[in-house]
Amino acid sequence: MFANDSATQLAGPRVTRSRGPRRLPAVPPMAGRGQPAGWRRGTAGWRRGRTRGQTGAVCLLIAASGCASLPMRGQTPAPLPLPPEVSAYYEYPRRAHGTTVLLLGERPGLREFLVRFPLAAEEGIALTEPVVEVEWFEATATGRRAAILFNPILGGDYPLERGICRFLAAHGFHVALVHRKTLKLSPEHPVAHIEVLLRQGVLRIRQVVDWMSTHERVDPERLGSFGISMGGIASVVAAAVEPRLRAHVVALAGGSVPDILVASPDRLLAQPRAQYLARNHLDLAALEARLRQEVRTDPLRLAPYVDAGDLFMIIAVFDRTIGRERALRLWRALGRPRVTLLPLGHYTAYLALPYVKAASLRFFRERLAPQA
Repeated sequence: MFANDSATQLAGPRVTRSRGPRRLPAVPPMAGRGQPAGWRRGTAGWRRGRTRGQTGAVCLLIAASGCASLPMRGQTPAPLPLPPEVSAYYEYPRRAHGTTVLLLGERPGLREFLVRFPLAAEEGIALTEPVVEVEWFEATATGRRAAILFNPILGGDYPLERGICRFLAAHGFHVALVHRKTLKLSPEHPVAHIEVLLRQGVLRIRQVVDWMSTHERVDPERLGSFGISMGGIASVVAAAVEPRLRAHVVALAGGSVPDILVASPDRLLAQPRAQYLARNHLDLAALEARLRQEVRTDPLRLAPYVDAGDLFMIIAVFDRTIGRERALRLWRALGRPRVTLLPLGHYTAYLALPYVKAASLRFFRERLAPQA
């Protein structure tokens, strides 16, 4: 993919210019699964008869007027120290590896790159994604800047995430959008495969932090994470096991992982669940028991090791994908950090995207401010 392009060396990794920098197209509105449920965009506006602008304005007004923000309660218990056996479970060999950086394009205030390097793991860990792939949104503001690791939603091609990454980069934060495959039950794999994927995801996050920490334009003392849905679950786990990440926005997440995989009515989880049950001749109770036995990388299990002061949560109170009760259960387990409650569902929370961007930017500016 990269061998035939002309390369320029920049501080170690090979940087390839892809036919020269180009102006990237604007991020299209979300389509299909990413759109609010029941909506489809047509050439004459929304199918329900209103124009896109009118509908968006009305829904955003409703969403904004109904948001409830709760600060973190005054005194919260200090997080427990991470047990050595848990820390060891997410360790990996530190070794130099070849990193390839491809320039994708430029926008006002930022440059975009594709970064790739091999994933390191201890012997005996079967890797399903041996190559780490990251979209790097580099702010052009001068000096060493804070950097955010972005954990995306379940599957998809990241149009929503890229919009948030570009917003943060335009405001002076470098952002690493970490690619990953979907997380769901598969009839071809045992239940234990879910834990393989979850653990592999933690190794991937930690090694992206390694890469960011050594980047010449990054301040390694000012690193954070942003996660949405299953990406929010990954951010909670990262908050527990990766101390270099010091501020976390956790949106539309919940726990536990077994509860979500067993009970979510979302078709992206329900269809493979039904296929798995039929293929393996199991009922839901047996599946739940196996998941609880196998899944160790879970936000509820790791919540006691997270500092609530490092978190900002966003919960959609009509979320049926994660489930409101599962979202609130995670919030309570994390020590009731600051939270915003949106009167929306999992997918219709997209309508509050302007608020989510602005509130997250304020949080990162507060928590990752330069040291005096």
